[in-house]
Amino acid sequence: MRYGAKDFNYTFVSTTDEEDHNGVDDAIQIAEVDSKQPSDTTDDPFHRSSRAGDESINKPYVFSTSSKFAKGGSNNKQPRKQQQTAIIKMLGEEDDDAHHLYGDGGEGGGGSAVALSGMGACCCCIAALCVVAGGVLLAYEQFISAEEGVGEEGGGVSNTNSNNNGLVLAGVIVLILAAGAFLLGCCSCCFSFLASCGGGGGGGGGGGLLDGAFGVHHDDDDPHDIKIKLQRLNDQYDKAESAINSIHLDVLGDMKEVKEAKKKEDNARKEGEKLKRKELEERVRKDLEKGLITSNMRRNYRPIAFLVQFHGDMMVSNMELLKKQVSIIVNCGRAGVDRAVVVVTSPGGAVSPYGLAASQLARIRKAGIQLIVCVDTVAASGGYMMASVGDTICAAPFAIIGSIGVVTQIPNVQRFLNKHDIDAFLFTAGKHKRTVDIIGDVTDEGKAKLQEELDDMHRAFKDHVALARPALKDKIEDIGTGEYWMAVQAKTLGLVDEIMTSDEYLESISNENEIIEIMEKKRKKGALSALHGSAKLMQGVIEGMSSPSHRSWYNELVC
Repeated sequence: MRYGAKDFNYTFVSTTDEEDHNGVDDAIQIAEVDSKQPSDTTDDPFHRSSRAGDESINKPYVFSTSSKFAKGGSNNKQPRKQQQTAIIKMLGEEDDDAHHLYGDGGEGGGGSAVALSGMGACCCCIAALCVVAGGVLLAYEQFISAEEGVGEEGGGVSNTNSNNNGLVLAGVIVLILAAGAFLLGCCSCCFSFLASCGGGGGGGGGGGLLDGAFGVHHDDDDPHDIKIKLQRLNDQYDKAESAINSIHLDVLGDMKEVKEAKKKEDNARKEGEKLKRKELEERVRKDLEKGLITSNMRRNYRPIAFLVQFHGDMMVSNMELLKKQVSIIVNCGRAGVDRAVVVVTSPGGAVSPYGLAASQLARIRKAGIQLIVCVDTVAASGGYMMASVGDTICAAPFAIIGSIGVVTQIPNVQRFLNKHDIDAFLFTAGKHKRTVDIIGDVTDEGKAKLQEELDDMHRAFKDHVALARPALKDKIEDIGTGEYWMAVQAKTLGLVDEIMTSDEYLESISNENEIIEIMEKKRKKGALSALHGSAKLMQGVIEGMSSPSHRSWYNELVC
């Protein structure tokens, strides 16, 4: 059986009914999205309506002001903070450096920690004052006793002793209060430390004083919910360059000629800025006369390049993070205007999780947003399944690319058990519920069925790649052998489009695009989070091994 665009629900692939019926054996073409004029997708239910579809979109007009990235671009007079929070204002979140989404309340527990710290400091100050006051009272009592003397003027002695006893009692009470205040201060400091350790993410959202420290969570802050933050990367080298300029030796000194040259350069720069500003204002007036929306105009002049860093493991444990990252791109990105840059680093893993990850990236192309996949080290097997979805694949020269194949390995200890007279029973319902198992008998029929399953998955893998990259259709059988290549070799085979690192690509587009990285906001761990996590892990392992309804870990199909 061969698979076509409808089987994978790849609505960004354009085929006729006959072509789709015959699968990849017939001609397949990708419906390219024109970055200047978005295609009309009103008949496609999977395409989101483009918020820029009715506007004339030319080359980005506003360039970066970053001294590192602005290679010849004009300076933008917009304040840096306003630039950095441009997209976040639509989402109702704002921060100086990075912006948090999905209900994140900041550093939860931070307010409790500060309050407890202040209470502890006040108690310690009160304790110190009480110690001084009690010491003064006791010292004064000793001074009076030494001066008056015991036994002088019989009637006055009783009165003096009574006064002295009152001073001693007052001094003792003050010292007891000092001890209590000191103890309370120490407890407050300890609780403050626990709250600060657990409040940020291990526990939650500014709840009880010790909730974060001991892993207690509230209904409004799910500890398993992934928090997202956005960060602007265009000006990431500004501070470094400023520091270098501050310590760099000025060999030109205060020469008159140098000052005059600098003055001319400043004047030329200001004139250029005025000219650019006038051109921008004129273009804005024309667009306003056409009835364009100001928010759309802003994005047209300065598009966004969403950056996602994907590091895959065997089972794609960061799937929830990828889902939210793609959802932000699909819902906030503008078709035909913005682009998504996904840096894939993965040697592959289980078939189903990586198939889902590839489908997540396909959502970006379905939305009409250009998808660029960058590979710096490895995108093999399941990693290349994801990378192949991109409109363009950029890879570092020595990155590992390819490995279009499927593998599984299953040890069988049945002969060992028989040799030692150990009985192991395996009960199944269904003829092919267990084709090859770790303890059961391995039959030729079972092995043939397992090989058939592997071949079918391999065929689907090759058809997926051929659909996503039509240039590989005629040679998919030659490259879909499970082999892998360095990127310089893969480029000649058509598996890669450009040889460059992800940093190089980002620098090449930073002058005309806002680079916004979508990343996970890390949680702070509570005092008992490690112990709780270990217990949950052991529980999951035990449940997984004892569950009869799931395929065991050793029988996982890997691509």
